[in-house]
Amino acid sequence: MIIDSLIKDLENSNIKRTDKVLIHSSCKSIGLDAVDILDTLIYYFKDGLLLFPTHTWGYIKNDGDVFDVKNSIPNVGILPTLFLKREGVIRSLHPTHSMAGIGNLAKEYLKGEENIDTPCSPKGVYGRLFDIDAKILLIGVNHVKNTYIHSVEESFDVKNRIAENITNFKIIDYDNNIFPIKMHKHYCTLHPHVSECYQKLDPIFLELGLEKKTKFNNAIMTTIKARDIYKLLEKIFIHELQILVEKEDIPTSFYK
Repeated sequence: MIIDSLIKDLENSNIKRTDKVLIHSSCKSIGLDAVDILDTLIYYFKDGLLLFPTHTWGYIKNDGDVFDVKNSIPNVGILPTLFLKREGVIRSLHPTHSMAGIGNLAKEYLKGEENIDTPCSPKGVYGRLFDIDAKILLIGVNHVKNTYIHSVEESFDVKNRIAENITNFKIIDYDNNIFPIKMHKHYCTLHPHVSECYQKLDPIFLELGLEKKTKFNNAIMTTIKARDIYKLLEKIFIHELQILVEKEDIPTSFYK
């Protein structure tokens, strides 16, 4: 069922029906039936590109673990899990950080992830968010869940983010072919969960007018462009590459 109030929330947030969007979400925070939320989002973005993370890093993490593109359940929430069951949805072949999408561009956009050897490569689906001028919608979650920031750190070769050792996974594709893939997983000696450091960027995004906070039913929705995230971090990283992990605050002089 399409929910008219959610349509209005998207329109009031200046999100266009032709936009290309990646959604990180908390269904509980939204406070509506997951099926109805997906019905509405798929309808609204039918002329754009709708993407969800369908990560499996929570349990596909050791040598020999198998990622089955048709059957491996995401560990990032109910909306991505149900999204995969929708007709026309395509999923990438990344063993730990897969992404799923629907729309005219989805097949082309999501291809090639079986050739990626890091979690969020600039050459893969996360790096390409910049190329397509995508918007990132954080619905009921904050930048701790913003996987794109991992990709930006990879773009600038921030050290101490990717493991030197290789983990050997297997992938089962849509045709049931099985093949190996070698991966360098996320790893940082300074912090067990680097993404927990990303929320310190939120007040800077707000101060510079790069993000907008609106409502999506009961949830707060943060909207920001991938390109704006990249360009801001480019300014900050000129001064200090490790700042997101090593410093509590980011000096104003680093980004103004």
